[in-house]
Amino acid sequence: MAELVPPNAWDTHIHVFDPDTFPYALPRSYTPQAAQMAEYPTSVTGCRNIVIVHASMQGKSPAPLVDTLSKQAQLPGYTLRGLATIDPDHITDEELDALHAAGVRGARLHEMAWGHGQQSGGSDIIRKVSALASRLGRLGWAIGIFCPVSAWAAMADTIRGMDPRIQMVADHFGGTFPGEETSAEFATFLELVREKRVWVKVSGFERLYHGHEGKMQAIEPIAKAVFAAGPDRIVFGTDWPHTQLGVTRKGKTDQQRIEEVEGFREVPDAEHIRTLREWIPDEETWLDLWVRNPARLFQ
Repeated sequence: MAELVPPNAWDTHIHVFDPDTFPYALPRSYTPQAAQMAEYPTSVTGCRNIVIVHASMQGKSPAPLVDTLSKQAQLPGYTLRGLATIDPDHITDEELDALHAAGVRGARLHEMAWGHGQQSGGSDIIRKVSALASRLGRLGWAIGIFCPVSAWAAMADTIRGMDPRIQMVADHFGGTFPGEETSAEFATFLELVREKRVWVKVSGFERLYHGHEGKMQAIEPIAKAVFAAGPDRIVFGTDWPHTQLGVTRKGKTDQQRIEEVEGFREVPDAEHIRTLREWIPDEETWLDLWVRNPARLFQ
């Protein structure tokens, strides 16, 4: 599918796992097998500009992410950027500057419980985002969040009053699932996109359509509404290496989540890209999605 993807394209959402060097945190919701940057499927996506997202089970230290970013010289032709787990109360400006120099361009919050642990509410996310924004504005960094679309709606007023240098990024279509495209919460989310207050990752497709007939067609109304609201605010992400869905972990004990090493799912990335091209026939919007928008956001 790389032939459909423009030159200089970006994949803005992948993970890299190296548990031998950087053991996973305790407790954790899952234990994935290793996945190195060298294994990334460039032949499928054509992308050589990559944003690596610090995963929840990698703990609070950005060390694993920084280590991966430091290996850019070993990957000629690639540009690596990162979104890190940041504790705004226990990091200095000097440490933030060092992360920026290493290629970090924002912070990441994972606020989707997937049936394990307590789901964060809007007020809790607002508190976390406000604390991050107070520290990251001077850097013009992103705050990427995976949370339900209802949480985005709850944050609307906070986002509208936020330091305009902060770039709010909604993972996986803002956590909008099939059927929620008619909700008041999704309408509010689209307003934020139209107002250019939120960027949207066109990513996590099968996480949203899982269990629905028609697969990609189940999220078509969501995707097209987002594209119409903000063609200059969309960026692509594969979510490679496709860790297991949260629904498959329901009922596992905490010990099982630590001891059972999960393999990765086979996900039709090429099919997703083909379908996106059908949904985005306009060449300028296609270039925005893959090249121009992510370069503005993460360069």
